[in-house]
Amino acid sequence: MRNLNQPNVSDPTGAALTTIVITRDRVALLARALRSLMAQQAVRLDVIIVVDACSATVRWAQTLPVCSGAIRSIQWLYQDRGISDHTGPRRLATLRTLGLAAVQTEWCGYLDDDNEFEPSHYHDILNSIANSGSRAAHSWRTLWERDGRPFFLTDTHPWCRDPSLAAALFEQYRRAGIYDTASNLVRDRVVPGRRSESMVDMSEWLFDTDFIRQIGFATKYTGEDWQTSRAEDSKLLDEIVARHLDIPSTRRATLRYYMGGYSNNWLSDGAQLCGWT
Repeated sequence: MRNLNQPNVSDPTGAALTTIVITRDRVALLARALRSLMAQQAVRLDVIIVVDACSATVRWAQTLPVCSGAIRSIQWLYQDRGISDHTGPRRLATLRTLGLAAVQTEWCGYLDDDNEFEPSHYHDILNSIANSGSRAAHSWRTLWERDGRPFFLTDTHPWCRDPSLAAALFEQYRRAGIYDTASNLVRDRVVPGRRSESMVDMSEWLFDTDFIRQIGFATKYTGEDWQTSRAEDSKLLDEIVARHLDIPSTRRATLRYYMGGYSNNWLSDGAQLCGWT
């Protein structure tokens, strides 16, 4: 795979970007995610796909073209699993760091392989960065069932195993303006110094690459983290909020977030405690 040139970016709207995708054994969803990257408007994308110990995904990758649409290059990285490696935030943090180390553009983000972007996603975020001078920005999102139906919120924070705490968290985020009952829109936000009023999914972000490398991803989790699904993107948000940074949002829901991943499906492989602690 060719080397990518580090751009000299004075106007972020003209930047080359890198999107990192972590994937394991679900090529149909990965193909959908890649199609949404190909359809991005007014940007050039380098894509780094980190394959989590899945030879079937590698065989499928060999059938793909080098680039199409907005994607100017695709780089594949393969990471084996050791006996102690399990699906969950510890493993995902390691894979996110591996992909991040290969980035050679000034701006980068992540797209989980079961999600997809609307075509204006990165263009909107870059405009927010250009207008604010921030080193990061993010979108809003809509929630969807695996079969394509909208997932409507029902007074419960869907990323929590404890029913009473899930109800309290929903009300907390409703008061913060993030949630509405019977809506599939999530108005994610960063409130400097106020973590209880902040929420951003990993796929919504676009970062200055040096900035995200300075923060990094946590690899230590507790049983309490498992109970409330405080995964690596939650720990990352902890650090950003604690730095009292003014982080803009596009205020546009350009991430389609599909429910059923390990953070909100208690029967999935990654929902097991061993993947956290």
